[in-house]
Amino acid sequence: MNIGAHVSIQGGVTHAFDEIREIGGTCGQIFTHSPRTWRFPELDDEEAARFKEIYRKKEIWPILIHESYLTNLATPKEDIYKKSMETMEKEIAAAKALGIEYIKIHPGSHLGQGEDKGLLQIATSLNNLEPDMEEVIILLETTAGKGTDLGYTFQQLQHLRDLINCETGICLDTCHVFAAGYDITTREGLDRTMNQVDSTVGISNLRAVQLNDSKYPFNSRKDEHAHIGLGEIGEEGFRVFVNHPAIRDLPLILETPVDATRGHRQNLETVRSLVTS
Repeated sequence: MNIGAHVSIQGGVTHAFDEIREIGGTCGQIFTHSPRTWRFPELDDEEAARFKEIYRKKEIWPILIHESYLTNLATPKEDIYKKSMETMEKEIAAAKALGIEYIKIHPGSHLGQGEDKGLLQIATSLNNLEPDMEEVIILLETTAGKGTDLGYTFQQLQHLRDLINCETGICLDTCHVFAAGYDITTREGLDRTMNQVDSTVGISNLRAVQLNDSKYPFNSRKDEHAHIGLGEIGEEGFRVFVNHPAIRDLPLILETPVDATRGHRQNLETVRSLVTS
């Protein structure tokens, strides 16, 4: 099983490898800067070169770059859109400097301008960035469908992929798909969901999984992560999920809380305990 977690780069980007090893992981995810600010400090060239050298050995692979929480390629607000595009340009430059293949994005929120217009704007935005995306793959993350968020159905994600010129894949978030109304907690429901994935985006385009339980019930359209097995998906739901043949060979990356209840190591151990031979 290739499993890891979202980890910190505080103290330098190579710290990510240390933290992934400490929790017993073999893959992971990072922010390249604080996700709650538009400020984007320059990467240290020597540190980036060290990261790239370690990463190319693939002892820990893949590591995803998670876009900023502020980025919204579907926004009708001109100032936010300009900052979002500038931030995406910097994320792409950082991915190249670090040798990271995948930038994972939440497609965006249309904020009232309508889903069709929002989806077209996302695709057009990524197409405008496409000349800089050599060796970078955009992973479109499934969303819970909260508010005006886009990307909560596999059909929407494939519509985006049809419009986007650069290489794209899908990152399936367990909390999000569950909250969006896709059953992943029973073998029958998960088979049906995976068939829907295959008939829309294609199973081969599913590149990674964000492994999170959900604090809210099925089809709630609410997005709040919980520790593995302690939310509405539950241990039995995750037992079904992680043992499915379409899932078990994918990179599984935790975005679960780190608090007094558990840290990443404990959630990772919980997942491993659910795997059958």
